[in-house]
Amino acid sequence: MGAIDFRLEEDSPRPGTVVVSVHGDLDLHSADELGDRLVGAVVGGASSLVVDLSGVEFVDSQGLGALLRGTRRLGGDADQFRIVVPAPQIRRLFEITALDRVFTLDETREQALARGPGTAQPDRPVSDGPEEGMTRA
Repeated sequence: MGAIDFRLEEDSPRPGTVVVSVHGDLDLHSADELGDRLVGAVVGGASSLVVDLSGVEFVDSQGLGALLRGTRRLGGDADQFRIVVPAPQIRRLFEITALDRVFTLDETREQALARGPGTAQPDRPVSDGPEEGMTRA
């Protein structure tokens, strides 16, 4: 399998929210482009960012650094900076580096947008997965 060409797509599903979809490897060669795009979105008025890693197969430390740079620009608020990570191997990277405690990870773009700022929040916490003894429906 050949390398996937890196590209970014940007969408604004509601005022103040920018979704950046990443395609290809998020590594030394592409991290600066993502970091610049995230900073540019905040400078351009975004108060909430969603980074969709659905199209990513590989992330290195430089890629993680670009994500950290984005969340710092928003003041580190977990509800303002959400990451869509459906692939178990990419999610595992966030877990072993303890960055799953820094970032809010969602399995789908729809989840990220439903739970972010500017949406009606439920009175009770929303689970990100089954609790011990529970199974997924």
